[in-house]
Amino acid sequence: MMRLFHIEKEKVLPYRVFQILAILYAGAFILSVGSLPLIKLTSNLTHNQDILNLKSLYFFPQIWDTFAYFAAKSNIFLAIIVIFLVGNEYSYNTFRQHVVNGLSRTDLLHGKVIVIVGIALVNTVMVFVFGLIFGFIYSEGFAFGDIFSHLYMLGIYFIQAVSHMLAALMLAVWLRNKTLTVVVLIIYQFIVEPIIRLVLNKYVWAKLGLFFPMRVITKLTPMPDIAITEMFKANTGLADLLVKLPLWGNLLLVLLYSGIFYMITRRILLKRNL
Repeated sequence: MMRLFHIEKEKVLPYRVFQILAILYAGAFILSVGSLPLIKLTSNLTHNQDILNLKSLYFFPQIWDTFAYFAAKSNIFLAIIVIFLVGNEYSYNTFRQHVVNGLSRTDLLHGKVIVIVGIALVNTVMVFVFGLIFGFIYSEGFAFGDIFSHLYMLGIYFIQAVSHMLAALMLAVWLRNKTLTVVVLIIYQFIVEPIIRLVLNKYVWAKLGLFFPMRVITKLTPMPDIAITEMFKANTGLADLLVKLPLWGNLLLVLLYSGIFYMITRRILLKRNL
């Protein structure tokens, strides 16, 4: 494993596209969490009081739910990083060269899994650090235990990020072309699957759309509750849109899909010419 780690490190860290996308991911996350507390929605009826109170999202322990949600919104950058890394392996025939030099095809897969886990781990640590910083800045009158009571959401985010990147890895190994893979991933995630879910929800079964892979992955870190979302939930006309799986059910499905992505990728690498 250490040999695979060093091989991947030498390929990934100097790669300019990796550096740019990593900066974009970190920038998008920092911009989103940094600007949200500055938003203030007032009304004449409330005597200029903030009726949303978005700063409450940054109180311990809810801040971990908030930061996991915002970090997940930028996971598409992590998926694209994986796609470009795998695409380079095919463009420069490095997969084939690694096999000639003694690595097995399974080693090739495990090398990319190490990269995926490493990226997810680094991003989880980043979310943790900024969570502590913003939490101490905005929280008022919290107990020491509040700092850690929802910290499990970062573990949930880590699994979510890994699963999203494994899906991108599967597509990249299947399609081989970087540009095509990025286009397919974006179109499927943001257009095709939502349309299919909408049709199934309307004409087949309302809960069937809950089990699609990208829906399951993206909903693993749900939007944190604030007063306005509670108001929407109380509106019976929106009840069908708010149907969701319990966290444990979503997590089990994400782990299942992650295993499927891994097995499909492994089968492609073992059966197809490099």
